[in-house]
Amino acid sequence: MQRAEIDRNLSQSLLLMARGLPPRRLTRIEFRGKPYFVKKPEQHASLRWRMQKGNPDTAFAREMGLLHDFAAKGAAVPQIVAAQSDCMIMADHGTPMQRFIIQGQADAELMQRTGKALAELHALGLAHGRPSLRDICWNGKELTFLDLEAGATVQATPRDQARDLFLLLHSVFLTDGAASSLAAPLLDAYRAQGDAAVWAATQSRARGLWWLELLTRPGAWLHHWRGKKRCEFAAIRAARALIARG
Repeated sequence: MQRAEIDRNLSQSLLLMARGLPPRRLTRIEFRGKPYFVKKPEQHASLRWRMQKGNPDTAFAREMGLLHDFAAKGAAVPQIVAAQSDCMIMADHGTPMQRFIIQGQADAELMQRTGKALAELHALGLAHGRPSLRDICWNGKELTFLDLEAGATVQATPRDQARDLFLLLHSVFLTDGAASSLAAPLLDAYRAQGDAAVWAATQSRARGLWWLELLTRPGAWLHHWRGKKRCEFAAIRAARALIARG
């Protein structure tokens, strides 16, 4: 059987399985011993969410198009094995980085790989939009960027890419705590390979967020008083401080 026919049969079989699944945004399935992920348009529970996030079908079509465009440029994004207008099935690309950090399995080398991977994505002229640790997977060999956000673009400016870098550093501090030592090797690896204009834009963005840090200081104090380790407010301060030291 020719390779094209094998791929076509696989695609048809996976789509048939997907049609029988509930309308959840993301579902893990197995077919012939291999894992895949079925992604469908987000189902907004209320009119308020629909107004905030927009039409889910439009957002889904945009993400599918972006995944094709990113892949065409050589970006490390999920392989789409099968797709139709209301469903896409992607290959499994490993474990989210968030889980490695929570389980204490992330080291400086893995964080350096993450910083380097973001720099490589940016070198292609791309921006992810919101590269949080839950949207980056590691399979032991390579990292893959998932879940392209509304800010994702194939014609990124230094400002777009600076937002990526700041949000990824924020995600590290949010996941591992504001005292985490894991963000520094990520930033060092990014800067060793990244564009100077992006770093300048990152510093500018961090300085410009002084008002947000000031506004969220009471929330950060309250979380600290309650012994809460994961605090998005404290993570803002930690990310700004790390960038200022850089």
